Amino acid sequence: MIKFFRHIRRSLINSNQMVTYFKYAIGEILLVVIGILIALGINNWNENRKKEKNEIILLEKLQEENTINLGEVKRDSTYRENLPKLMTRFNTFLKNGDLKLHKDSLQDYLAEIMRCTSYSFNQNNIVNYINSHESNASDITKELAILKGFQDDLQTISNKGIDIRFSDFFNTIKADVDFNSGEIINYDKFKSLKFRNDINILLGIDREISNQFNSTLRQIRLVDSLITEQLER
Repeated sequence: MIKFFRHIRRSLINSNQMVTYFKYAIGEILLVVIGILIALGINNWNENRKKEKNEIILLEKLQEENTINLGEVKRDSTYRENLPKLMTRFNTFLKNGDLKLHKDSLQDYLAEIMRCTSYSFNQNNIVNYINSHESNASDITKELAILKGFQDDLQTISNKGIDIRFSDFFNTIKADVDFNSGEIINYDKFKSLKFRNDINILLGIDREISNQFNSTLRQIRLVDSLITEQLER
């Protein structure tokens, strides 16, 4: 093809058709420019397709991870919702009830109060998505950063709640309750003001955990809706 164009140029020059030659030369330059632009356009199109495909893959992995985390949290939502009411009723029961006559109720309350929940989350794809979109502060990237912060805080505060339960609650009653059978050996401690105060302290801690839990749950659902919206575009 190049030899063909050279042959045409030589023929025009040799026949002294300079005007025609210049027209031809301009046309040849335009063809080259158009060819380059077409090649760049195709290359950009291919790059955009690759980016879109990679974005879909990242979003699908992110959605899968977020769905798993959502399922883990939702399993505990009823417990978290009912726990403050349960502990308030328990405190009233301790103050007014005859514990020996209602030992079954006391055992049920203790079983619920002694339940410990620690939260941990899969975050590999959240971190990967945030890091790969550092230069693009989109809505989904911002909400993912908020979600990661909420998840980290919930994990920290729930672990702290377990530590407090063991150090300030379990150790207090371990001489009075058989944790395997639930049998209560001594009722005196449960009638004390100190024990009721311990329940109130636990209630305050669990309220903080529940607040963080609810914030995290709402954020997981928000992120899920944003991912779904992005994938449906």
